[in-house]
Amino acid sequence: MSARRSLAVAVRELAAVMAVTDVPEPEMERADAAVRALTAMLRERRLDDVPRTPYDEAVGARDYGWHLDNPALPGLTMVFEDGRASAEVPDGLGAAYAGPPGKLHGGVGALLLDVVLSSLVQHHGVPAVTASLNLDYRAPTPLDVPLRITGEVVTRSGRKVETVGALWCDGVMTVEARGLFVSLAK
Repeated sequence: MSARRSLAVAVRELAAVMAVTDVPEPEMERADAAVRALTAMLRERRLDDVPRTPYDEAVGARDYGWHLDNPALPGLTMVFEDGRASAEVPDGLGAAYAGPPGKLHGGVGALLLDVVLSSLVQHHGVPAVTASLNLDYRAPTPLDVPLRITGEVVTRSGRKVETVGALWCDGVMTVEARGLFVSLAK
């Protein structure tokens, strides 16, 4: 694992712990100072944009990592097989991603589905953007439990690609999605 990726994982872990910590004020102040010092150090050499996995890297790939180096987003590694995509979040997502108490925020579920479906479209060689994503929330998604995200292409017509996907927890579909993606104009 690269140092950048390892740091991204550590920052995700820090955010997860910070969201639920109850350390005394003096320790909170020390942590604040330490994080601010690290932020200042990293700010010394700044990129123009967030490092992204190129669109074409997903084309025909068996697996594909999405934003693994961006600590603000839950990094996902997808597997493509038989024209479908799947991704696992083995430890689930914690309180930093909460909506209702003990449950995943619906917007985070939407993000996960958008990522998997758009990456699947790219895997099929179509550099595209999301035109619409319709969601049905079927059951609350609990925090801190393994999650699975699945997707498949339904139809392709001209520049439009229709997909379906789902977020699963313990064999239960918690969110169902239908996405429309439009290929980028050449």
